This record gives sequence, structure tokens and C-alpha cells, in this order.
Amino acid sequence: MTPKRLFVLLFALALFVLSVRETLDPDMWWHLRTGQVIWESGAIPQTDLFSFTVPDHLWVVQQWLTDVLMWLIYQAAGLRGLSVFFALLVMATYLLVFARCAGRPYLAAGVVLLALFAASLPIGVRPQMFNIFFFALFLFLVEGVRQGKFRARAFFWLPPLTALWANMHSGYLSGVALLGVYVFGEGLQILWPWKGEARDGATEVNPRLSLGQVGLLALMMALSMLAALLNPRGIDLVLFPLFTLSSDAIQSHIVEWFSPDFRLVYFQIFAGMMALGLLAFALSRKRPSLTDLLLFLGTAGMGLISARHIPLFTVAAASVIARALLASLEGTRL
Repeated sequence: MTPKRLFVLLFALALFVLSVRETLDPDMWWHLRTGQVIWESGAIPQTDLFSFTVPDHLWVVQQWLTDVLMWLIYQAAGLRGLSVFFALLVMATYLLVFARCAGRPYLAAGVVLLALFAASLPIGVRPQMFNIFFFALFLFLVEGVRQGKFRARAFFWLPPLTALWANMHSGYLSGVALLGVYVFGEGLQILWPWKGEARDGATEVNPRLSLGQVGLLALMMALSMLAALLNPRGIDLVLFPLFTLSSDAIQSHIVEWFSPDFRLVYFQIFAGMMALGLLAFALSRKRPSLTDLLLFLGTAGMGLISARHIPLFTVAAASVIARALLASLEGTRL
């Protein structure tokens, strides 16, 4: 085994250990019960089964497929099995982030560990982990094409993945929005080139999508929105994220939807990661691409509005920060 492969193996192990959580999320139990009901009845509940105050109220089970999966894992391996499975899912998520970080492995590993620590508060045995995973997977595919590692046909995976994502968590809309950022940012750079990307003798400029690739990505974004309709509740599930974002009850009473409280250490790490990114941009010998700026600032803004979105920032921003740090160290031995 080469030293590089050994490093990646040990890094993956560290990510797994840091991602293991006890099954403390109180929502886990109704997720398990819902999964049991769906698995045993072969039908998805249409009305609320559990609430005493609003029995038989219309209910969109937006994460129905994840609930079934959680129930099956629980049946096979118990609570420890759930903890291990979701730790592996988080590990896979941040390995995808690590794979997008070009250059020196130790630098990428440091940034990814910082990202994991910043995102650690909401991590656990929760359907939301699939949302973070799919977000990282979309970034991995699109960035792979932009950096020339994959051919543009990798974009054809996006609609079926969106259909799967929409049945596992309603956060699929963040994936569609991500594609929109790339279409807008890369398209604008083609129409209005981002001048002066290389500075102070830097030898490379930022990778870009071609006009044809941007057009194909725009088409896949539209097809992804249609693919989200491939779910048992149709348009009701597709529109569920908009209901969540516009609900005063959810936004005013569920703590993780609040803005971060920077007295807590987790949110201080989030602030430190934002500061590191801005510092890396300032010191970098290459100007960040417009798309990178949109990803960094857009997801940072989402995290500042709602702590629930901080993991999306860490997934999107880690490779951007690593790329800027690498450019700032160009020509050095570090």
C-alpha cells in the first residue's frame, strides 16, 4: 500500500469515528414507526397517525423511503446498526468533499476536518444526512466535469439522482438550486469573462465549463425538476420544501431553523471557516471564479440565516477554500 493510499484510509477512518453519534434525536422514533407502517402495510400514510392535537391532519411523508430504510436497518442491526450506517453515510459525504479538493492531501484533509467539525451539531441518525450526502454527490459530479475528470455525460446521472433524493428527503431543492448556481455562474463567465483570474505570476486559471456543457447542465436541471415528481405524492411532495421555508410555526419554534448562536463552539467553528475562506481568497495568487464565489457566499448566507444549512456550506465551501489555499501556497514547499 502506497503512503498516499494509507493516508486516505486513515483519514476515512478518522471521519467515520468523528461521525458516530448516539441515537439521541427524538424524531428518530417516529421515523422508525413510520417506516414500519409503510413496510408492513405497503402504503404511505396520507394523514397524521401520531399527533393527539391534530389527528387525521393531511400529512406529506416527505422522507418516506429513508424511514423505510431506517426501519429495515433497525430490524436487522438495532440502534448500533443505525449509528454505524449514518456514520458511514457522513464519512462518504466528506470523502466526496475530500476528493474534490485538488492538490496536497494534508491541506485538503485539514480543511475537510474543519468542515466536519463545523457541521457536527446536526449530524446524527437523521434523514437529513441523505440531504447532505446528495448535495456532496451533485457537487462531485458537476465539479468533476468542470475540472476535466469526467465527461459531460456524467450530467445524465443528475435527474435520476434527483428522483431518488426527492423520495429520501425534501431537501432535493438545494440540489436543483446548486445546478442553477453553476448554470448562472459558468454561463455568465462565458458571456462576460471574469478578468484577471491569474495574478502575481500564478501559472493556472480556474477550471470552467464550456458553452455546450453549460447548456447540457441547464437541460439536466430542468429534467431534474421534472424527475422530482416521480414520488408517491406528486406535486405535494415537490412543493413541500416551500411550505417548510414559509411556515411561521417551523421557522419560529424549531431551534435548528434559527440563525446560529455564535456563543456555541460549533458556530464559532463555522465563523472560523468563513473567515478562513475570505483570508484564502485575499492571499490566493488566483482570483476565485465567479461560480466559486457564488457557492461560498450563497451557502454562507444560508448558514447565517438558518443553522440547519451550515452543513451545506461546509460541503460547498471546503473545496473552494482548499483551492484558494493551494493557490496562495503556489511556489512554496508547504
